[in-house]
Amino acid sequence: MTKKPVFDIAVIGGGPAGLSAALTGRIRNKQVALFEHRSFSQKLQKAHTVENYLGLPELSGQEMMRQFADHCLKHQPTLIKEKVMNIFPGNEMFTLLTPDATYEAKTIILTTGVTSAVLLGGERELLGRGVSYCATCDGMLYRGRDVAVISYTPEGESEADYLSEICLNVHYLPQYKETPCVNDKVEVLHSKPLEVVGKQTVDELITDKGTLKVDGVFILRHSDPVENILPGLELGAGDVILVKRDMATNIPGVFAAGDCTGKPWQIAKATGEGLVAVFSAIQYLDQQSRKTADGASDKIQKNV
Repeated sequence: MTKKPVFDIAVIGGGPAGLSAALTGRIRNKQVALFEHRSFSQKLQKAHTVENYLGLPELSGQEMMRQFADHCLKHQPTLIKEKVMNIFPGNEMFTLLTPDATYEAKTIILTTGVTSAVLLGGERELLGRGVSYCATCDGMLYRGRDVAVISYTPEGESEADYLSEICLNVHYLPQYKETPCVNDKVEVLHSKPLEVVGKQTVDELITDKGTLKVDGVFILRHSDPVENILPGLELGAGDVILVKRDMATNIPGVFAAGDCTGKPWQIAKATGEGLVAVFSAIQYLDQQSRKTADGASDKIQKNV
């Protein structure tokens, strides 16, 4: 995987909250990575008319989203069209893992929206012990073994093809309307997954049409539950991210904004929280910079 430069701020999600945060971060001259692997808030783009956003009356959701994105991108954040699979905290920065590369950032702003996915039975319990969200990341662990790929998007087809090169048998369960296009090594099963079963590791995938004996289950959705992206993140009722008034989470250097922090699910709330979150991230960066400078000064004085 290719190593990338260190960003001051990584914004995960390109809806109103993420674009608001990325815009102000760039205006404040910070190096901002904007991770948006889809096409900017499909939820908002489906709105026929938005009536209650101050100063922009009677716009369609699609037109409003276009204006938001154009405004933000003119200030040139680094737009990364990749899905963030995992975020790992380090001593001074965070490592972000996508299917294609690794990235590093000093602060994180989560603007992931609302995840509508309902987890399968056993999915959370067996995550990391046979359940994975990234074939590129974990595929080699299952070389010569049987796996199932459950995909809610056609993007999963390339993952299944890759796994077929290294695994013994690959069962592909498409959960979308389009006809899947995978190679002949992949077995396509038009069945609904119900539960992942195993004691220490995955043993079976139960579907509405039978049971598959597999060692690994790869689940590919448009978006994953945020606690799976960043373990240890404190959540409240309804799996919303708990934040303080400054949009800080329980993990230092991580902030959240928009629908992922809870109701009301409104555009004005999202853009406002994105603004607060990025100002808080900038303040955090300044504090860390001062600590580093003070530490270096103390070291010099001790050596004099």
